Amino acid sequence: MRKITKSLTSSVLALTMLTAAIMPAGISAEEDAGLIDTVITADAKDTAAQAPDRVEVTDYSSTAKTVTLTWKKLKGVKGYRIYQLKNGKYEKVLTITKNKNTATVKGLTPAKRYTFKVRAYVKDNGKNVWGKKSKAINTATAPSSKKSAYAVTSVSSAADDSSVTVSWGKVSCTGYAVYLYNDIDEKWVRVAKIDGKNNTSITLDRYTTYKGGKDQVGNISRGAQFGYRFAVRPYKRDADGRHTLYAKKSTMKDPYYNISTLKSIYNDEYTLLAKMLPKAKSSSAPSTYNTYITTKDKKGNISSTKYTSYVSDASRDAYKDFAKKHFGKSWSDAEKILYTVNWINKNNVYDRDYVANAGGYFANVTVQKLGQCNSYNGAIAEMLTILGYKGQYLQCMDPTVREWQHFRCEIKIGKKTYSFESGEPGWMWVFREYDEVPLSKKAK
Repeated sequence: MRKITKSLTSSVLALTMLTAAIMPAGISAEEDAGLIDTVITADAKDTAAQAPDRVEVTDYSSTAKTVTLTWKKLKGVKGYRIYQLKNGKYEKVLTITKNKNTATVKGLTPAKRYTFKVRAYVKDNGKNVWGKKSKAINTATAPSSKKSAYAVTSVSSAADDSSVTVSWGKVSCTGYAVYLYNDIDEKWVRVAKIDGKNNTSITLDRYTTYKGGKDQVGNISRGAQFGYRFAVRPYKRDADGRHTLYAKKSTMKDPYYNISTLKSIYNDEYTLLAKMLPKAKSSSAPSTYNTYITTKDKKGNISSTKYTSYVSDASRDAYKDFAKKHFGKSWSDAEKILYTVNWINKNNVYDRDYVANAGGYFANVTVQKLGQCNSYNGAIAEMLTILGYKGQYLQCMDPTVREWQHFRCEIKIGKKTYSFESGEPGWMWVFREYDEVPLSKKAK
């Protein structure tokens, strides 16, 4: 009996020790045997938070120095981290501590391609639990908008104006978009798109649509009479072709005119000007021109008062700048006058508020590009004086016909008077035998 009891006791002891070995910590043998009711709960520290889903980057936008990534917002996450590919490895560049779906990486280089990834995280007892990184998104920054770097450097055209060539400065980019101003609809229209940062010029046939262009050159420009005004815009394309990023337009301030075409357009007047003008050249350069203030009474009697007018230093300086920028080295005086009359007519705004104050007629119309008939035609009178001709500046008023006064530029050649009319923007004449007030009626 002792042997049986001893054996049983040993078995129970062994079973108890085995049970204790496999029993969860903190649970007694009695509890495990069902002698005591209990609820087993897991310690919060033993349960890890679930990692967030993989971020899906949907798009991006950029400037010359920033890239803004956009992704689908995930529920329940605490933030995101942006990684940039550098030297073959992804390095963290930005951490977002809010649950939003956009972030901007700053301090980048213009016209450069960049690759990014994004991943989300949640918090678990103060620690970050990370999801998987997103798929890589290839981006690019826009070219630098330092407009002077890619400004138009030259424009030229065929003698018959059948084609025009425009050139510009080279910058780091994928290519360039070329625009031409549509003076009819008053807007810029793209006429070509050229890949390659070294392709910094293009010759445009007026009736050809070029790659990336939206219209024919001939459809949006009226030739040399209204001029060609170009703009250039470099662009950078990302590796996937998802986006093409553009710099700002660098635009020509003044149009380009083909002098040969201007001579053709105003053929009769120019032919007369070229023939007669040399006969009026002064033996010594004049420093003044005559101004006539002329009126007509109700009976038709004409009277005038003669004044001596001087060309201001501001206008002389403006003429030097204008000539250097616009005139060909071998141009005749007739060509210079033809070009200037047309330029003033096409490039000035009517000065309704009388704000032009550049210091002289020629300065007003070429620097401020503002004027009325007095400035337009006063500028031609000043130009004639600078070129060595004795011009006449005429104010005429006829109360029986009109309530307003008008100014015109004239020049006396022999016994005849010829006039110039820059006119309001849109109408003009270059050189005509015409005398608003007969010489016999002008003040001596």
